[in-house]
Amino acid sequence: MNRRELLGAAALAGLAWADDAFAATRLTAAQRRALRAAVRGPVFFPGASGYDAARRVFNRRFDGVRPPAVVRARDTTDVQAAVRWAERFGVPLVARSGGHGYTGDSTSRTAVVIDVGGLDRISLSGTTATLGPGARNLAVYAALAARKRTIPSGSCPTVAAGGLVLGGGMGLAGRAYGLTLDRVRSFDVVTADGRRRRVEGDDDLFWALRGGGAGFGIVTAIRLRTVAVPRACGFRVSYPRAGRAEALEAWESLHAPRELTSILTLDTGGASVFGQYLGSEAALRRLVAPLANATLTTGTDTYLNLQRRWAGCADGGLPACLRYSPTTFAAASVYVSKRLTSAGRRAFVDAADTGASLICDAYGGAINEVSAHATAFVHRHARFSVQILSYTGAATARSRVDRARRLIAGHGNGQAYQNYPDLDQPGPLRAYYGDNLERLRRIKREADPGKRFISAV
Repeated sequence: MNRRELLGAAALAGLAWADDAFAATRLTAAQRRALRAAVRGPVFFPGASGYDAARRVFNRRFDGVRPPAVVRARDTTDVQAAVRWAERFGVPLVARSGGHGYTGDSTSRTAVVIDVGGLDRISLSGTTATLGPGARNLAVYAALAARKRTIPSGSCPTVAAGGLVLGGGMGLAGRAYGLTLDRVRSFDVVTADGRRRRVEGDDDLFWALRGGGAGFGIVTAIRLRTVAVPRACGFRVSYPRAGRAEALEAWESLHAPRELTSILTLDTGGASVFGQYLGSEAALRRLVAPLANATLTTGTDTYLNLQRRWAGCADGGLPACLRYSPTTFAAASVYVSKRLTSAGRRAFVDAADTGASLICDAYGGAINEVSAHATAFVHRHARFSVQILSYTGAATARSRVDRARRLIAGHGNGQAYQNYPDLDQPGPLRAYYGDNLERLRRIKREADPGKRFISAV
């Protein structure tokens, strides 16, 4: 897919840069009446009270996108009814669980949004957790910790399980326990024919939903294998601006067991490394000693409190952690599979000087022990991923991120994380799905022959 084709596909999917000119495709009066009658949850149409709040997503770059309608599903029956309505009238659909998609991929100017954020059940039976797609990260951590269980997941507190699991799910327990999608036992999914199916095992759809993203159906429940809440501690090392290359080299050289997952951040002001170790603080200090040519702090706390700390809300209660605060940003990603050379480290420092931040997540351990073709998530040979982020006005953020990505792309493996997508990513589908793309396309054709669901593949 070349750049012109990418932008054309993005526009069709409602992913183009938000603008007030992106008015909603209008539904007829008959279609509106039928949709209201089909579901029990509220339905919001353009111009009606509550529509503007219902249509907005986390990234305010897409505030101008106005979908034809937003359905807030109360339950799986509502989802089924909405899918059957869409089939009757030939209307495309896009699902939204938490609305955090980086490229606005849970909204659209042409597709009706099925908002499953209210399907936020969290339950535990034995060692299996069942999550609704709208269950938020910190709420999941808290509910499971109360039962002395957990799952590997991300650190952003308000990200919902649906989008996280469908794309990957990297977090600070990743090297020990794998990605969130690696813990999934089964999904409940409403397919394009309006049926609710439980998919698991050797089912092609089960394979595709673990890393292939949305577009194959609307997930209404996720069952995952939990682990006992571990003993854990954390650390942080800070470096001055002049020490950024040194920090990157030391971090890459760290001989870390799978129980240690660490993250390096580079920006214009300096560098920092922080991480989580599933063991004692004394052992952690020995492990990270090679990083300690700068300011090192370590600490031990309950597992839940550590997750709150990583989420940036250690000083507030759970409601504060779960407060949804949309913002404007641009992002991209690069995977690195080989040890960086000195030229590569210089390129990373130059990229940080664009004004974008580089957030490097260590891979390996349980993540890389899974075959690249065992799930749709193909990135099983990376040393680390790089998330490139800029929180500022849309045009400036996009420019910074694009320049930073170009500076370091030649030191990556050509792949990118599908949960950190970028509208400027060259060859995006190959970057996100690699050799798994053709199988994903085949499953898409079989599961959704009428292209009812907006999909990247």
